[in-house]
Amino acid sequence: MSDTIKFCKAFYDRPITVKEHVRRPTGGGRVTELVVRPLFSMFFPELTQIMQPLSGEYAGFREIFEAIPFPIGYGVETGMILDIYKRWGLDVMAQVDLDRRVHRNQDIRALGKMAFVILKTFFSRLDKLDLLDFREDTFCEMIQYTLIKNRLHPETYKVVGLERPPILQIPEYLEKFRRN
Repeated sequence: MSDTIKFCKAFYDRPITVKEHVRRPTGGGRVTELVVRPLFSMFFPELTQIMQPLSGEYAGFREIFEAIPFPIGYGVETGMILDIYKRWGLDVMAQVDLDRRVHRNQDIRALGKMAFVILKTFFSRLDKLDLLDFREDTFCEMIQYTLIKNRLHPETYKVVGLERPPILQIPEYLEKFRRN
């Protein structure tokens, strides 16, 4: 491994459960393929090399994690990848093949909420790169519909745009670890 590698993402085969105890060999990673990969393709084509940006598994050096903000919730990996790429480039990133993972697959409504938060994080990062004019107070509600007794009922999902700052900006951390 190169001395420049500071962050590593896992990827693996994602079988999908279609019925109880019945799996198709592929089909997991739906939000990656429907949301993140298209966004990367449009704005950062070089990041499409990351096989599973939303795998949920990553490792990195403290110096990387101290210096980037951490969105709370589903946007964390997308924000992390974009922030690391922006600051240090693709050369500090690696990937490791973990073979196969069987996850509990979420229903389409849960995936919609996940996609919404990821989109909000992505657009926030585009704004920080001056590639898009984005206000944090916009795009905070997602409306989905539920069929109840043959009638569609709207449900509003509110996203609170919380994000923790880079830890190197927290005075207590700097004092405890004697950082400048």
